[in-house]
Amino acid sequence: MTPPRITQNFALILLAGSLTACGGGSGSSSDNSETIDDLAITFDSTPEESTDLRYAQFEFSASNAAGYECALNNEGFETCQSPHFEESISTGNNQLSVRAIAEDGAHGDVETIQWNVLDVVISGHDDLVATNVSPSPVAENSWRGIFRINCDFSHSSYDDPIVFPDQNDAAHLHRFYGNTEVDESTTMASLYTTGESSCQGNLLNLSSYWVPALLAPVYDQITGNRELDENGDPAWQVVPAVVGNDDEAHEVFYYSAGVDDLEAIQPIPPGLRMIAGDSSTQPGEEQDTAIARWHCQTWESDDATNPQFSATIPECQEPDRVRMDLFFPSCWDGENLDSADHRSHMAYPINDGGPEGTHCPDSHPVPLVRVSYHYAFGVLPEYTHPYEKSSQGWRLAADMYEVTEEQAGGLSLHGDWFNAWHPSVMETILENCIQQGLDCHDGNLANGLRLSGTREGTQEEPAIMNGGMGY
Repeated sequence: MTPPRITQNFALILLAGSLTACGGGSGSSSDNSETIDDLAITFDSTPEESTDLRYAQFEFSASNAAGYECALNNEGFETCQSPHFEESISTGNNQLSVRAIAEDGAHGDVETIQWNVLDVVISGHDDLVATNVSPSPVAENSWRGIFRINCDFSHSSYDDPIVFPDQNDAAHLHRFYGNTEVDESTTMASLYTTGESSCQGNLLNLSSYWVPALLAPVYDQITGNRELDENGDPAWQVVPAVVGNDDEAHEVFYYSAGVDDLEAIQPIPPGLRMIAGDSSTQPGEEQDTAIARWHCQTWESDDATNPQFSATIPECQEPDRVRMDLFFPSCWDGENLDSADHRSHMAYPINDGGPEGTHCPDSHPVPLVRVSYHYAFGVLPEYTHPYEKSSQGWRLAADMYEVTEEQAGGLSLHGDWFNAWHPSVMETILENCIQQGLDCHDGNLANGLRLSGTREGTQEEPAIMNGGMGY
């Protein structure tokens, strides 16, 4: 069944009779087979006749079918099954043609559903809010163009739908932001059709963002002794990021340009998933701080004028903040939404000194909007030693080595991202903010509209098991 939605504009109405069904048509993979009459297609679930959704979900059946073939907008028939999900639909008129295939390869008549997709940025949406704030150009020696959003914390779990799909509690402890219903079974279709979002834009930004939990030792605030958990092991607690505060406009997720040629950048395709950083990093194998890095907020670190960054969590004193930056690859192979290692379909831009400047390598020629995470963690008394009053001893749930006074934590900094932005909004972000060289804060789309504010997720917090490494 089609999952329910909360906002009217995002409902999938299961009324096949409200749409046009047309017989006839042609095919490619079964063109030489005989057309037979007892393979009539019945549609049980279709999109609205007019919708602002850029995806479509269909359910259909035929009593004597051994299989089915589908063709979107006359692009040629390919094997499909019911339910059928199309993750990337263009605005304007669209059609899906379906035919049933018999055991002997014969096919029934083609049935076609037609519908119209509106441009949500033009037609309007509850999660687009009018604003009279105009973004400023990016600062000199700064990034080429940037769009920033804030998110509240959604939930935490030991799941990872990219690395361990359909395996419950198979990962270290993660903190999730964005789509509120993400678990081990999350797919491209479920991101678009279930849950809300804790990020600005709500149903227009159903993407999922997750990172390993940041943990601090638990101390007796009187004696300063390390406390133990119920198993007699050193106790840990989660250090929450400063997120979800619209008044402070502390944006944690950025979308920007990773290459010099802004006009060459493409919108991120729906369903793209990827990982940045390396969860297996050990002491002596520090990651490149151009990809994964830490710094104290008081350092006032800056790529152009003060590139003071650390591969490990620095000792920041109260009431400072520990800052974390994580940059995802932005060069795509142009074909695959994922790969076996969740990395090979993507690459980082290069600069070989040629006239192109920073550009994508030939192996991954398509420059996409660059994703990056930027978190701040308050160095507060509840997370520090009562005498040291610093972030000493903090570690990530993914750190697979002992954190000591000599060896700081945080080497395993990494993150996962699963794209479920509304494509029309992603296209607007690219065209209005990034390609125009603007610094768009607070979800401002540079067209008189901004994304709606953040909201709480489920806020679920499981117990810290095995130092955050899980079960």
